[in-house]
Amino acid sequence: MIRISNLFCPKFKCDLIRLGKSFDGGYVVERRSVMESKTLVSFGISDDWSFEEDFSNLGDKKIYSYDYSVDRRFWITNFIKSILRILFLKNITENFIKLFDYFKYKKFFDLKDNFHFKKFITSSSMKKNLFKSNINISLNETLKEIDKDIFLKIDIEGSEYRILDEIIKNSKKINGLVIEFHDFDLHYDLIKKFINDFDQNLIHIHVNNYGSINMEGLPSVIELSFVSNFFLKDNDLNNESYPVENLDMPNNKDEIDYNITFY
Repeated sequence: MIRISNLFCPKFKCDLIRLGKSFDGGYVVERRSVMESKTLVSFGISDDWSFEEDFSNLGDKKIYSYDYSVDRRFWITNFIKSILRILFLKNITENFIKLFDYFKYKKFFDLKDNFHFKKFITSSSMKKNLFKSNINISLNETLKEIDKDIFLKIDIEGSEYRILDEIIKNSKKINGLVIEFHDFDLHYDLIKKFINDFDQNLIHIHVNNYGSINMEGLPSVIELSFVSNFFLKDNDLNNESYPVENLDMPNNKDEIDYNITFY
């Protein structure tokens, strides 16, 4: 059983929609906050940009994606892995489709308003200490030239903790945020502090069932969605249970989607 503090229970009812593919890669967000956002700043894409694609299809949007790991070697490795899985008769249809991922990636990011930057996201304070300086970038730098109407998506495998202070600092520029927290059980108090300090409302929670659950009922990976107060409907109190039917899906489609109990 998943047991999480009431602090993580969304308090207000919102008009929620799902962007991105079914199962892993899709996120639940507030409708108007994405519709009125002119720019998506996305940290972490790997081989799945379905969220970015759905966001782009909502209208005249700019997509700025940052992922240092997605380069020529990444695509060659993915191609070889798909070939081997086909040869060993593992998920043949799925892996045959994945052979063409690179061409889909090129088609999407070659559009004039869609950009992929091969940059590693880190905090301003650590920028000069990781790798070569020209491949590191901070959240402050990515948002420097954008005044407002930003939607922020973060899935950077544990590095999210390094930029929480900069998210808080830039909250007035941001219409909404979806963020995946790794090692949630280990950083429970730090994430509670972020929720208290971040000047936006938590509107959705989902447990990533690829992660594990500790003896106290805390998951290791969790997805949280936030929205600016401006987009709250009428301060109607929320009465949803989680996962939300017809919106949430298990990340791992072969396992159940965990129910959450708040205390």
